[in-house]
Amino acid sequence: MDFSVIIDSIVTFLRGYPFIVIALTFLLIIMLFKKPKLFFIISFITLILAAALYVISVVSSTGVTEKKELIDKSIKDLPKE
Repeated sequence: MDFSVIIDSIVTFLRGYPFIVIALTFLLIIMLFKKPKLFFIISFITLILAAALYVISVVSSTGVTEKKELIDKSIKDLPKE
């Protein structure tokens, strides 16, 4: 999975749901000024979860690719009738 796919999906979400994005932005700005410690804790946890999900997606896509290659290789080795 490329970063461009991730960026494209984020941009698609931002363009598709502008009211939700505005509300979340407003909420995050209020949290930044009212409770900065909580804001940075939530940001840090979100960053860690995003990194973990990215690693999981890369590992699983690699496994799927390897499995497909093995299946294709074994199909080619079958005797032709």
